Amino acid sequence: MNKASMRTTIKRAVKNMSSTCKQKASGAICERLTSIASVATADSVFAYLPLADEVNLLPLLSLWIDESRTVCVPLIDWENNTMRGGLLTSLEAGALRETRHSIQEPVARHPLPSDCIDVILVPGLAFDKAGGRLGRGGGFYDRFLEQTRPPIVIGVCFDEQIVDCIPREAHDQEMNAIVTPTRTYFE
Repeated sequence: MNKASMRTTIKRAVKNMSSTCKQKASGAICERLTSIASVATADSVFAYLPLADEVNLLPLLSLWIDESRTVCVPLIDWENNTMRGGLLTSLEAGALRETRHSIQEPVARHPLPSDCIDVILVPGLAFDKAGGRLGRGGGFYDRFLEQTRPPIVIGVCFDEQIVDCIPREAHDQEMNAIVTPTRTYFE
């Protein structure tokens, strides 16, 4: 199966999940993430503000902000097709703004140096057990990870998003681990 047909198949599978199922699965993923030592002890975490079809990590982000950890999320430069980490200090409605493709980011754009990131949590459309990731096709995470590679990069997804093998190209970045509601796969 090529990347385009895989994207269509996985999008359909996630769309068919009920909101209750997504909520329960997201909660289980958050619990699994907190049990991983490198995540539990990280001073700084790069995560994301979820789209409707992505794993919801907002409870974890809120907890980490309350614990005074450094939490950053993508700040996207649409003109240059790049992204960098931006400080997230609040999840309050007034602290966030919607950009292209319904992606949210902090209103106050405070970029952080990439060398301060301990762990990156990466969304995706599909993952395989060997650390392969299929994104939405823009290459933002691949370019970001190529330049900013902390020791731990973890893909997060629903069980429905695990496939046997992701077709890979030279620029595709691998995950060190994949976390689903029921399993944790290490590279």
